[in-house]
Amino acid sequence: MPLRIRRFASVLSLCVVVGGGGSIVVAQGPVSAEAGAWSGAIWSAGIAGDTQGVTESLDAAPAQGMSPAAMARYLENVDRWRSNRVDDQTAIEARRAEAWQEMLDFIEADDIFEAIRRLVEVQSLSESVDAPLRTEEALALVADLRARIDAWTAAGQLMPAQEAVFMLHAALEDSSEQDTAEALDAELDRLTEQIRLLRRYAFPRFHTMLVEHGESKGETPNREYSPRLVDRWKEEVAGVTAQMAVDALALSEAEHVERVDMRTMLHGGIDAVRGVAETPGLSDTFEGLGDDARVAAFVGSLDDCKARLDVPGSAWDEIDTVTHLLQANAQSVGLPEAVVLREFVDGCTAELDRFSAVIWPFDMEQFQRQMEGEFVGIGVQISESPLGEIVVNTPLEGKPAFFAGLQPDDVIVEVDGQSTAGWTVHDAVRHITGPRNTTVVLGISREGEDESLIVPIVRDVIRMPTVAGWMKEDGADAAEPSWDWFIDQDMRIGYIKLTGFDKQTYLGIRRGLGEMRTSGPINGLILDLRQNPGGLLDVAADISNLWVPRGPIVTGENRDGERTFSMSARPTRCLLAGTPTVVLVNKGSASASEIVAGCLQAHDAAVIIGDRSFGKGSVQTVHGIAPDARIKVTSQYYRLPSEDGVSPGRLVHRRPGSTDWGVVPDLKVDMSMDDIEDAHRLRARAEAAASSLPWARERAAEVEAEEGPADINRLITDGFDPQLELGLLMLQAQALSRTPPTADEAIQLAEHEKQAETARLDSAVR
Repeated sequence: MPLRIRRFASVLSLCVVVGGGGSIVVAQGPVSAEAGAWSGAIWSAGIAGDTQGVTESLDAAPAQGMSPAAMARYLENVDRWRSNRVDDQTAIEARRAEAWQEMLDFIEADDIFEAIRRLVEVQSLSESVDAPLRTEEALALVADLRARIDAWTAAGQLMPAQEAVFMLHAALEDSSEQDTAEALDAELDRLTEQIRLLRRYAFPRFHTMLVEHGESKGETPNREYSPRLVDRWKEEVAGVTAQMAVDALALSEAEHVERVDMRTMLHGGIDAVRGVAETPGLSDTFEGLGDDARVAAFVGSLDDCKARLDVPGSAWDEIDTVTHLLQANAQSVGLPEAVVLREFVDGCTAELDRFSAVIWPFDMEQFQRQMEGEFVGIGVQISESPLGEIVVNTPLEGKPAFFAGLQPDDVIVEVDGQSTAGWTVHDAVRHITGPRNTTVVLGISREGEDESLIVPIVRDVIRMPTVAGWMKEDGADAAEPSWDWFIDQDMRIGYIKLTGFDKQTYLGIRRGLGEMRTSGPINGLILDLRQNPGGLLDVAADISNLWVPRGPIVTGENRDGERTFSMSARPTRCLLAGTPTVVLVNKGSASASEIVAGCLQAHDAAVIIGDRSFGKGSVQTVHGIAPDARIKVTSQYYRLPSEDGVSPGRLVHRRPGSTDWGVVPDLKVDMSMDDIEDAHRLRARAEAAASSLPWARERAAEVEAEEGPADINRLITDGFDPQLELGLLMLQAQALSRTPPTADEAIQLAEHEKQAETARLDSAVR
C-alpha cells in the first residue's frame, strides 16, 4: 500500500481527547474491506492531487456493506454536484458569448472602459487568456486603449489614464505578453503615485479631477468636500526629521532579509522625490514647483546625487544623500523639509517589499491600536470616502454600535457635538473610542432621513471573534454568537471558518469541537481559511498541532539562511489525529493561514482544496527610530515542513521573480468572480436573516424576494461554492464507508437476500 494511503488508514481507529472533558469518538475503521478500499482511494487521490481520480471514484461506491439510506443520500449529493458542474459550464459558455457581444456593443458605443472590462471577463471565462486577445476585435481594442492612455497622460488626465492602464494590465497579466504587462505595471505605479501625491498635497485639484472623471463616465459625484482636507498634509508630515530618515534607512539595510543594498534604496527615494517635483498640479500648494527653472535645477541636483551613488567604490551614503537633498531643495523649489524627507524615505522603503514601511508620528496611534488587538470602543468598521466623509462600513455584530442600530452606509457627521468635517479615520477613532462604560453620542446622516439621527452608544471592550461555524443560530447577537457547527448533521461532518488568528482563536476552535462532540462523533471536518489574512504565529502552530502529532510545524530563517526558530508538534496537544479533514484556501489566505494549510499538507493530515494562497510568509520586526516613530522591516521568512523530513521545506513567501510560493492546493478548484461574490453575499444574507435586530431582518427580507431564500445551505445545493461542495463530498464518502446498515436495514437486507436465494433455488429446481 502506498505510504500516503497507509498513513491515513493507520489513524482511522484513533480515539482522541478534546478539551473540556470527554472525547471525540472517531468512527472505528471501515465496515468492509471494499468500503475501506473505496474511501481510501478517494482520499489518497486527493492527497496526491489527482483530481480525475477523485471525481471518477466519488460515485463508484461498492454496492454492499454500507447503510442503504446513507448511500442513497450520498449518491443524490454526487448527482447534484455533477449537475451543478454541468450547469456551471453551460452558464460559463453562455456568459462568455454574452460578454463578447457586450464588448462589441461597447466598442460601437465608444465606451472604452466597459469594452475592456468585458474583454477581461471573456478571458476569465476562457481556457486560454491568449485566445480572445488574439482576435481582430481585441487587438484593435487594445491598440485604441493604448493610444488613449498616451493622450490622457500627455494632457495630465491622470485618473482615466490610471483606470485604463489598470484594465489593460489585467487583460495582459497572465497572457504571453509578459514584457508588456510588466511595463504596464510600472506605468500603473507611476500614475497611482501621482494621484496619491495630488490627494495628499493638492486636494482641490484631486477633487476636480475626481469629479471630471466621474462625469465623463456618466456619474454624478458629490461636489462638496471639507476645507480641512486642503491642509491635512501638514499633519501627515508633522514631526518628520532628518535623523528619523537616516536611522530608518540604516536599520533597513542592516535587517532586511533580502539584503537590499543602500544604493538601491537611495535610488528609489530620489526617484520618489523627483515624482513630487514633476507631478502636475502640486504647484497649487508649493509655489516653487510652479517655476520651471527652479524645478529644472532641483531635478538636476537629484540626477547629480544618483550619479554620485553610481560611481564605483563611492562612499556616498544615506547621510550624504539626505544632506544633499535638503540643500538642493532649499536652493531651488523650497518644499517643506518634512515633505521631502517623508516622500524620500517612503520611496526608499518601497524598494524593500510591500510589508516594510516607516510608521510616522501621524500613523503611530493607529499602529499601536492594531498591535493591541483589543480596545474599548463601539464596534464599528469605518472608512473615509474620497470626499472626506466618515462612513460606516459594517457595525460588528454583537457590539454596542450594532445594538444601537447603526447601519452600513451611515455617515458619521458629529461625535459628541463636534463636526467630523475634514476628519481622518484616525481622528474619528480617537474621538469615538474611550473608557469602558462611558457614552459617546454620534450624529448620523442616513439616506431617506431628513434630519441627522442622534445615537448615544455606551463603549465596551471590542474583540472580533475569529471562529465561526456553519450556520448562525436565530437571534444569536451576543458577543460570542451561537453556532450550528455541522455542515452535515446526518454524516456528522463539522465546519469551522477562521477569519484571523488572535489570542482567542485556539480556544474558540476548542470550544467549537467541544460543542460538536456533545451530540456524537465527528466523522469529518472542513477548515475554511479562505480570505483569512493571518495573525499570530504561535496560534497558527497550536492549531496545526491539533492535527499533527509530531514533527516540525514551521521554521524561520534569516538573511543568511540560518534557522532562527523552530516550532514542533507535541503529541499531547494533537486532538484531531485521524479525523478526515479538508482545508479550503484561496488567494486571500495569507501568513498564519498558509502555515496551517501548508503544515497539514506536508504531514498528509488534510486534503487542501481551492486556489494557490497569497504568499505572505515573512516576519516583520519593529524598531524605534524616535519616541513617536518606528520602522517595520521584513527580517525573516517562514519555511514549511518538508514532506520527506530531510530536504528544506518550501518557502511560503512570494519573493521577487519567484514561481513557487504559498500553498498550492492538492485539488485546484476554480471559482468565478460571480461565484465568489454570490457565495459571500449569501453568507452575509444568512447571518442577517438570523439577526434579532429588526432592521437587519427587514433588509434580508427585501433582498429575498429578488435573490431567493437566505439559506446558507444553498452554497452547496445551488452550487455557489464548488470548492466547499467537493470537499464535503470527499468527507461524506469517508463517513459513508464507516456507516454500517442500521438494525432495521440489516434485517431488510437479510430478508432480501433470503428471498433472492429462495428464488434462485426455485429457478434451479425448475
